[in-house]
Amino acid sequence: MEGLGCILVITGIIVISFFFYLLNTARKKGNQDTNQFGKKEYAPVFISIADKPDAIIRGMNKFAAESRKTETVGDKWRWIPMMIFFAGIGLALVDVFIGLLGFSVSYVFLSGGFLLWIAAFVMARSLRLSDLLDFSPRYSGVKEILHTLRDDLKPGAPFLGHIDLTGSMLTTKVARETQDTRKRTTKLFNDPWLSLKAKLYDGNVLRVTAIQKTKKRDSYWKRSISGKSKLKPEKFKGSQQELKVRIVVNPEVYTIKHNNTFSLNKDVGKYHIHQLSIDGGIINILAVSPFEEIGQKDILVFLKSAYSLLERKAA
Repeated sequence: MEGLGCILVITGIIVISFFFYLLNTARKKGNQDTNQFGKKEYAPVFISIADKPDAIIRGMNKFAAESRKTETVGDKWRWIPMMIFFAGIGLALVDVFIGLLGFSVSYVFLSGGFLLWIAAFVMARSLRLSDLLDFSPRYSGVKEILHTLRDDLKPGAPFLGHIDLTGSMLTTKVARETQDTRKRTTKLFNDPWLSLKAKLYDGNVLRVTAIQKTKKRDSYWKRSISGKSKLKPEKFKGSQQELKVRIVVNPEVYTIKHNNTFSLNKDVGKYHIHQLSIDGGIINILAVSPFEEIGQKDILVFLKSAYSLLERKAA
């Protein structure tokens, strides 16, 4: 009986641990997922754009709806591991009941219970890993940009470009690396998350590129005064947004004219005009923002302000 009691204590600890894990797994993860820097994690999405605006928006809506439907189907299975878990408890209690009656315990039912608990654990973990992360706010933001600009497009003209929401700090997006005097490596990431090109109703050709630039210092070994080495973790060093706007002006409709509200080193909303040129009838603008996140309204306001450089010719 002493051996049985010891086994029951160990089994009880395992059961309680499994129960709280499965209970936590049974709930959806929600919006709490973050990376190692405490930044919100979103579902990785890449969309190549080469169609009319309404078709693009319908496709984006359909993709989001199908993703939600897939997760809803998975939610129906979320409580199955808990049921398997309780079935394992039932099996284990058979051996306990036999021991309490004074008979020799073979631990066959207890072993079966352990196997069911392991199966419940594996299934619960699989369901947890299959949970869909939330879509980035940029996803719906891009749809609003497309919806707003569609009335300015030349009839029948498509949007060309891409939406890249796969992540701003992927190894494929490292632009360059630097090292300080202590041999610590800092990586600079370049993430052009939005690229659009379109021919407008007035004959102008518009190109817009939104870029997130991020700095991250790699982990490194640091030696303390006592001589012991300690691994320092990666460190997020901040990010900023850039907006590149290029307008190939239709000379039959517009002339380019400077103004005081939209000029070099001026602030337009959250952006600061860092570069501005009008050579050869082409407007090239580079705007920089210190903010880590820029909304669709900030981009649309900036584009509207950029058009103040154009003056329509008299008929």
